[in-house]
Amino acid sequence: MSRLSHALLAVTLVGYAASIAGYFEYVSGSGVCEIGDVGFAVVNCSSVYDIPEAVVFGVVHLSVLAPVYFTLLSLVALAYWIRRSRIFLIASSFLSLVGVVTVPYLVYLELFVAGAVCLWCTVMHISILLAFALAIVGLRIGGHT
Repeated sequence: MSRLSHALLAVTLVGYAASIAGYFEYVSGSGVCEIGDVGFAVVNCSSVYDIPEAVVFGVVHLSVLAPVYFTLLSLVALAYWIRRSRIFLIASSFLSLVGVVTVPYLVYLELFVAGAVCLWCTVMHISILLAFALAIVGLRIGGHT
């Protein structure tokens, strides 16, 4: 069970780091993620950030929401790592489920609306999927209080 809590915390922190990198790229317009055509896709975060759908309800950009989401997800994973309490694993599964439900739509927006892939977004999407899988596995195998 210890490995599961370490893995859960690690994948959420990787997602958190990507969300912070994406936020700073968005606000600074640095272009770090503007890699260009890599053969199977165009990697250009700015193209993804600039689509109207990236602004939720016309008010807040996804690059601002992502660090908030990953802060919550990482704090819950940290609490599970410290306490090994089932309630934190349940909370992690629900929080990551919210992400799992939205990832297909976000990937659709990247590929078909922006016509580009965001490197930071991809790391966050993978992190969300792994966090969900780890939380579900942890709930199935038990071993917590």
